[in-house]
Amino acid sequence: MFGSNILEVAIGIIFVYLLLSLICTALNEGIASLIDKRGRNLMGGIKNLLNDPQFTGLAQQVYNHGLIGGISQYASNPNKITRLPSYMSGQNFSLALLDILGARGIIAGKYGDLLAIAENADDAYGKAVEAAAATPANPQFAEAVNQAKAAQERARAALEAIADEAKAAYDKAIQSASSAPTDADLAHLATQARNNVETINAAIKMLDARRAAIASAKNPKEAKLLLTAGTTLKEALAFARTFAAQSPDPLGNIQEGLKRLPEGDTKETLLVLIDKTRREVAAVEHQAEAFRRNLEGWFNNAMERVGGWYKRWTQRVLLFLATAVVVISNADTVMLIQRLSKDNALRASLVAAAQDAVKAQPALELPAPPMEGAASQPAQSPPIDAKNNTPGLQAVLKTAESVKLPVGWSFNPSDAGHFRNPELSWDYAGWAFYKLFGLLVSILAVSMGAPFWFDTLSKFVNLRSAGTPPGETSKSARQPTL
Repeated sequence: MFGSNILEVAIGIIFVYLLLSLICTALNEGIASLIDKRGRNLMGGIKNLLNDPQFTGLAQQVYNHGLIGGISQYASNPNKITRLPSYMSGQNFSLALLDILGARGIIAGKYGDLLAIAENADDAYGKAVEAAAATPANPQFAEAVNQAKAAQERARAALEAIADEAKAAYDKAIQSASSAPTDADLAHLATQARNNVETINAAIKMLDARRAAIASAKNPKEAKLLLTAGTTLKEALAFARTFAAQSPDPLGNIQEGLKRLPEGDTKETLLVLIDKTRREVAAVEHQAEAFRRNLEGWFNNAMERVGGWYKRWTQRVLLFLATAVVVISNADTVMLIQRLSKDNALRASLVAAAQDAVKAQPALELPAPPMEGAASQPAQSPPIDAKNNTPGLQAVLKTAESVKLPVGWSFNPSDAGHFRNPELSWDYAGWAFYKLFGLLVSILAVSMGAPFWFDTLSKFVNLRSAGTPPGETSKSARQPTL
């Protein structure tokens, strides 16, 4: 009987831990949703993965791609700030990145040098403007801004001059083809001229998309700037996507685009993945799909670490919330043990509520995963505890409605949860020591999270159910013979 009482006390304490953990979890979910923590965490991971800390390069282009932008709340509304997606599948990421890299390869193959010069001129102009803003009274910085602006305009003018030449050549080719509709050579020349026009237009649009991305990064609250960057990028990809699909060596085309990326881990990693793909797949027509799978695996592995970022943040927040909830509710573990050990009715009611919560578990709603990214599917994870069986807050609280929880502060000296005014005495020092110790134990326990305590509660309840009910003989005892 003594052992049964100890087990019931443990079940009651665990049930209280579970209730408090669920409250902390609900508060944590509210905070995470309010500050869009999942979306920001995922975005930070992708910026790190793609070596784009300023969010003006590959990471920004991935987020503006239709496969990703389509799952972002308010992405098409210029009057509202886009809410970042909290989940991005590895497949969507790899498809979007493959599309972008293919388009960049087509542009780099013909106009990569001119586009690089224009992009460098944009960067130089931006740095000159920042330097001049820092020291507005210095005429040298003002002159540097003018020079950088002129270089920026010349770089863009060079691309536009080629676009004008390509357009003139296309109009001439169309006229020639129209005058001799049966001439296959003239028709072929007209097609090539059109391709040249679309390729140079793609280069210009890519430059415009980058400029729009830089403007959006400087003014992140301006939703219209981000929308403009996305629209311009889509136009650039539309020009180049057809040619990328027609490339006889898709992987070689992607590699050409990678050579134009800034030096860093991303460029090195993607080039290594290309070499890996070529070693694994000899057939050229299957290499692009194999490379996509390698990209997906790379993304999933990286998002596992990003999930760890969110988990550490959650643990810190839960520890803070557990401290507040435990202290406010006076959920002192030492006090709980004392109350449950002496009050049989209270102990029995908590055990019954705990059993009801465990039995109702299959019908309870599961909470949203703490982080979702490529490392996790919607019911897994970055995004952290995979496939939790944590009961929903409302459902567990419903099972505890008729239970008087042994928590709360009291000013009644005969109550175990009474609050004592500070005084200089050994008696008060002993009370304060045990109170602080009990609260600290509860804080650490509650911060472990509801999934842990629900699993623990299920095991203890099952252990009690497997034992011998009160008033019955032991299941292992020999039965009397008739």
